[in-house]
Amino acid sequence: MLSLTSNLTDLKGVGSTIAKRLARLNLFTIGDLLYHFPARYEDFSHFVQIANLKVGERVTIRGKVQLINTRRSWKRRLTVTEALIKDTTGSIKAVWFNQPYLAETIKPGTEVMLAGTLTAGSYGLQLEHPTIEPVAGAHLPVRQAGVHTGRLVPIYPSTGQLGQRLLRTLVNRALPLARSIPDYLPKEIMHKAKLPYLNQAIYSLHFPASTPELTAARRRVTFDELFLIHLRSVLARRSLGNYQARAIPFSEATKELVASLPWALTADQRLATWEIIKDLNKTRPMYRLLQGDVGSGKTIVAGLACFNCLKSNLQAAILAPTEILAEQHWHTLCQLLSPWSIKLALLTRGHHRLSDTAKEVSAAAIKKKLAQGEIELIIGTHALLESNLAWQSLGLVVVDEQHRFGVEHRQALMSGRRPAPHLLSMTATPIPRSLALTLFGDLDISILQHLPPGRQPITTRLVPPSERARAYELMRQEVARDNRVFIVCPLIEESDVLGVRAATAEHERLQRDVFPDLKLGLLHGKMATRAKAHVMEDFKRGATPILVSTSVVEVGVDVPEATVMAIEGAERFGVAQLHQFRGRVGRSERPSACLLMTDSAKPRGLNRLQALVKLSSGFELAEFDLKTRGPGDLLGATQSGFLRLRFAELANAELLKTVREAAALVIKTDPALKRLPQLKAKISQQTFHPE
Repeated sequence: MLSLTSNLTDLKGVGSTIAKRLARLNLFTIGDLLYHFPARYEDFSHFVQIANLKVGERVTIRGKVQLINTRRSWKRRLTVTEALIKDTTGSIKAVWFNQPYLAETIKPGTEVMLAGTLTAGSYGLQLEHPTIEPVAGAHLPVRQAGVHTGRLVPIYPSTGQLGQRLLRTLVNRALPLARSIPDYLPKEIMHKAKLPYLNQAIYSLHFPASTPELTAARRRVTFDELFLIHLRSVLARRSLGNYQARAIPFSEATKELVASLPWALTADQRLATWEIIKDLNKTRPMYRLLQGDVGSGKTIVAGLACFNCLKSNLQAAILAPTEILAEQHWHTLCQLLSPWSIKLALLTRGHHRLSDTAKEVSAAAIKKKLAQGEIELIIGTHALLESNLAWQSLGLVVVDEQHRFGVEHRQALMSGRRPAPHLLSMTATPIPRSLALTLFGDLDISILQHLPPGRQPITTRLVPPSERARAYELMRQEVARDNRVFIVCPLIEESDVLGVRAATAEHERLQRDVFPDLKLGLLHGKMATRAKAHVMEDFKRGATPILVSTSVVEVGVDVPEATVMAIEGAERFGVAQLHQFRGRVGRSERPSACLLMTDSAKPRGLNRLQALVKLSSGFELAEFDLKTRGPGDLLGATQSGFLRLRFAELANAELLKTVREAAALVIKTDPALKRLPQLKAKISQQTFHPE
């Protein structure tokens, strides 16, 4: 008997070959298939009588097959299947190429539905390559929807070897099992939030009877995504009551460090630092999120917090998601803390360094010194999460770009350590407060909105094809002034995961055709760590004043001499990512420019780019993105990381408020979830489909 955990090979039509293709989509069980939701829908719900067909209109017709046959076109070396379809108002020809099996499976006299677009060919009006589906019984009403026609037809994420027709057929066969999916939400919450049952929503997501039904279904799964994340983080926050931390008092040395800085802290930096220091002086572990726009000085605030911790003879750690970002923090903090004889270490996949030696050391040597307390501040990547890493007295952990680390990572840093360390999370992606409160209910929030004094505003402008030559001339002028230029390339196809081919091809073209007299650098994610470091060093010192790169320069790259950020195919990036790219320039008193290079004429894409031109504040852009595109786009694929938001792009302020109210109700009435075991089990899962 089939169940949600049944292997897909138990489903009719799935043999070993199809199963292997489904596995490439991470589909192994019937439950996986039911949670493989459509990416979009084709609207073939509009039935039209043949006499009323119009050229170019996407429609569904219903009629009987009068004639159908297949012939070979020797001129084009393909088979042509032609059918004459008739209803009560007239007849129309349908044509398919290289589908001879249709003449075997669709016989004259069969009542069918066809969905497609009427075209005016050399042989008259015809439906070219329409979707065809036999009507399952003459007793069905004229407007009865099928699986592939006559409805909002689902279009699934797929591979080239898995056709949409097959996926729809398999999902349709599995859908009766959706009735067995339990609903883990309390009925009171579903009633208050006006949400359909989960199994009903899943059914409607695959084969919605109407647009309102689809809207309700998507609202339910959107609510679920955000609710589970929020409730999980709120429960994690409550569990902090079980931990004790060392109270770290404010050190006068921290005041001396601030006074010694060659610049004055902004009001935002002072307030955020003071909020953090007050939290550190408590015996309950700090759990705080520091939000800051690009270039707002989060690293300095984090450095001051770490320094204050070290002055109580405790250790501190800074965890970064990428080697580039970790090394940027290493250089910044080595420079900041050098007068104070602080012992720092860098631990990444490619580099193991100590601040008191210029030579690379082994990872084992760093771990040994860390365990003995000889290292006061360590900066690294995921290596800092290893269970075999021992500390003598860890007092503070800073997690940068914290979107890329989940609640489970934050809890891993706490578990097994008594007393527990304080935790400061940071993000350079400005998030509207309503969304931050929902996604990160376990964190207090500090915000840096203003840039340090002396920074010049960045001029942002669209560059259509007609102005590309002027843009290249601007780049050349900046190089002549001993400044640096970034040129960022997007992905060119799905298989080019890191955009390597796009960057490589553009580097070759620019070097050959545009800047043959200059030396251009190339940077992408598939390069070895040492090669990346060498490329960045050449760029910083001006040996290669123009750097062609993939999106690896999004965060963690600080080159004060960089004054131009040119973004190829700018419409392919989200607003938040574009703003991050823009933040790689304008990091000194030099005037800077961001050039949005685009060939697109699509209104939606241009609307987003115009927002970049008009708005310089990341928080204003975040509000724009939340209103127009939702948090899925705001966070982006790489930024969202552990969140795996598939539907939260539909979220809005009203739904975010509903999510928080629902979580508060659950915590108030059943804080241990004793009466809600299914919800408790769901929260413990990493993903949102059944195990």
